[in-house]
Amino acid sequence: MASKTASASQTESRFSWNAVIAFVLSAIGLLFPFGLWLGYRTRGQIDGGNGEYGREFATAAIIIGWLWTAFVVLGLLAYLWILI
Repeated sequence: MASKTASASQTESRFSWNAVIAFVLSAIGLLFPFGLWLGYRTRGQIDGGNGEYGREFATAAIIIGWLWTAFVVLGLLAYLWILI
């Protein structure tokens, strides 16, 4: 029974919480640049072979961050179009 607990704690420690934090930051509108940056950074670490899980969260953070970037750019262009 102790071996099951030890293996479960090893699995939990190998999960990249930075990927989840990047996902949450990207989902929050004003903090998306930090989520985008942290998503790229975390995905690079995971791909580098550090043995952590969570690449899906990092990739989702990157996608959401770029969607927010497109939304902001298009919003600014629409705003400037109205002013001109």
